[in-house]
Amino acid sequence: MEGGTILMKLRLPFVALLLGWAGALGSAEGPIRFEDITDRAKLREPLAGLMGHGGALGDFDGDGWIDIYAGGFADRPLAEYAPAKGPIPNQLLRNLGNGQFARVNDSPTGHFARTSGAVFADLDNDGDLELYVGNNARPGGKGTEIQQQSRGAFCKLYRNDRGRFVDISQASGACPPTLKSGRNIGVLDYDQDGLLDLLVIEDRFTRAPSTRLFRNLGGLRFEDVTVRAGLPEDLFGLGCAIADLNNDGRPEIFVGHSNRFFVSHKDGRYREPDSLRQTFAWAPLHGEDWPCGAAFGDLNQDGRLDMVLSIHCTTARNRVYLNEGVQDGVPQFRDVSAACGMPAELPVKSPHVEIQDFDNDGKPDIYFSSALTNQQGACTPLIFRQDGAAKGVPRFTPNVAPESLNTYFAAGPSGDIDNDGRIDLFLINWFGGNHSRLLSNKSAPAHWLQVVAQGRRSNRMGIGARVILRDAQDGSLRGVQEIGVGYGYASGQPAVAHFGLGKFAQVDVTVEFPGGKSVTRRQTPADRRIVVEEP
Repeated sequence: MEGGTILMKLRLPFVALLLGWAGALGSAEGPIRFEDITDRAKLREPLAGLMGHGGALGDFDGDGWIDIYAGGFADRPLAEYAPAKGPIPNQLLRNLGNGQFARVNDSPTGHFARTSGAVFADLDNDGDLELYVGNNARPGGKGTEIQQQSRGAFCKLYRNDRGRFVDISQASGACPPTLKSGRNIGVLDYDQDGLLDLLVIEDRFTRAPSTRLFRNLGGLRFEDVTVRAGLPEDLFGLGCAIADLNNDGRPEIFVGHSNRFFVSHKDGRYREPDSLRQTFAWAPLHGEDWPCGAAFGDLNQDGRLDMVLSIHCTTARNRVYLNEGVQDGVPQFRDVSAACGMPAELPVKSPHVEIQDFDNDGKPDIYFSSALTNQQGACTPLIFRQDGAAKGVPRFTPNVAPESLNTYFAAGPSGDIDNDGRIDLFLINWFGGNHSRLLSNKSAPAHWLQVVAQGRRSNRMGIGARVILRDAQDGSLRGVQEIGVGYGYASGQPAVAHFGLGKFAQVDVTVEFPGGKSVTRRQTPADRRIVVEEP
């Protein structure tokens, strides 16, 4: 649909104009740079003592600012929670829009658990975000009341009632007590009925692990359709990535650790091609060499979604796979890790991964949740900045020497938290002596565009919508993204496609919705967020 319904708005402060960037913006220059604003944002105190392992970013109260949910393990010995005297509950933190956050004290989401992941998602198409929390239950054992409560906490689902959460876990059908070891939460509309379904990844560290696909029946009721949908009953994993890679309108699923890739078919069932099982086969170096998170993104800007795999191991052999097209309905991938500049291994774990353009130069970068913390306590997250592509293979340069890395964060979702057009990071801390950190992106300004897809027949959140950017003058491809949340590991992201544009002040934008309809907007100005509605 040419020039269909599209709402364009400046997402609160139009920072480029406020800071006088208009007319001065160009291609990004200088390093990708972050500033730790944890203290200034009033986040140090409410997160002190959190043994954080999972979290999500999302605007749960609908005020235009990204809020934070952070969860951790509350069943460990009391000394491990210093400077707190003991475990603290999961934290819901409202973005006040003035650079600071405030704890939401009266929310049931502040429970004690062994939280291993979380995601905000609009599961009833009413325009606000529900919250699903993946908990790693281990009922039984001795300990304090809080420790026992934490071990007995199964996954949780909270309904959003105009910014207030209500626990509907038991009635929803999406949090059964047989699902004990929840990790990452994938969000998808696997049957294309306009309702978002949930894929809850269960790890192998429990008897008879079984990742579950919960079909949304409407009214925030779910049913387990794992076997009916063609997924194996014994599927285990840590993280996941979901996107439509064979262009049939239905999403494919990759599950990290087991490294299994499931392709959609017209009969509504998933199948695992032998060729992809061979492509992603993993020969572990030892018993804790675990593939973990995954992310899809168009690294070389050829219109196909590539994949990056992160490794939860102190010899992290992270991998980059280029998408080389579809054969007989099956996407084809090639390992280009060495050719693109990925080190053979890193000396710390790299659980979480995302593909984002952190310097807005128009070339997607790769971020792993590994980091360097110096003697003064300053933390630099690991970003592989893209230098461009040669013969279709992108090249990357790390922002820190890989051998100097000395810490990692299990979860670390990204998002434009301060609405300035640059992607920030929220790093959720697991270790004593460190703390969770909000890192504000202070890279040199360049043009950018953020796209939100709003479904009508398809899901309102726009999950699965493909956003295509082209040069407004010659029509050449500038970038492709599929809107998704819950990818990587233990992290939930906002449902926004962020594009760096470098020197380009306008582009043509096309949004292809899961139901087959599309909207194109010619000569869309840069440096703003737009909301594109499905016809």
